Amino acid sequence: MNDRPYAIIIVEDNVAVREALCEHLGSEGFDVRGADDGEALTTELALRPADALVLDLNLPYEDGISISKRVRQACPGIGILILSGRVLPRDRVDGYSSGADVYLTKPASPDELTTVLRNLCRRLRPERLAGAWLLDPAQLALTCPQGRRTALSVSESALLQSLALAGGIVPLARLNSLFGDPDLDEDANRVRIEKLVSRVRQKLAPLLADQPSIKAVHRQGYKLFVPIRVAPSSVAPVH
Repeated sequence: MNDRPYAIIIVEDNVAVREALCEHLGSEGFDVRGADDGEALTTELALRPADALVLDLNLPYEDGISISKRVRQACPGIGILILSGRVLPRDRVDGYSSGADVYLTKPASPDELTTVLRNLCRRLRPERLAGAWLLDPAQLALTCPQGRRTALSVSESALLQSLALAGGIVPLARLNSLFGDPDLDEDANRVRIEKLVSRVRQKLAPLLADQPSIKAVHRQGYKLFVPIRVAPSSVAPVH
């Protein structure tokens, strides 16, 4: 029996609200982290998967609806609880349409939030991942829909997870921040990333029957062309 704490990420740009939520849920036994926007959430998910998100809608740079849509696509097994000050029926419809499991309005009762999160995490079902390419960051493995499993290095797994979570092009600057070496110059880091991408392509090639896996977008970055889903995980890979 797995009795690990449920891993939760609070996505909220109001520092006081985020810290209060983290403190409360931490006191209730959750493994809680915070993120102030969509990019910070992507970084947190790449470092260590989560069982559920508590997601505000009014966020800088990328709103919660957009975040919910791309995270739901990349991580079908994750729970998404929207906690927002938007109270109109249309807002609720948009939230659920984006892939959210639960929509609560602020201010929510701490006890209600705790209970809803526990119930949400408890009822998550792994079969929601069936039939997809499945990346398991804890096991450093990628499984194709036909069941063939490919072992990955930590860097290879992290690259696929970053590409899957992005829902589009991952800029070169972001890849450099994740996989570059601060002691190397720009050209050396570019070659370093190209080699990493090449290794992943080579591992995916036997499973794809000549279909593209990762494409370079000129002067922008890289984009994933395989519909990879990220499995919820209880153990973080070591970076």
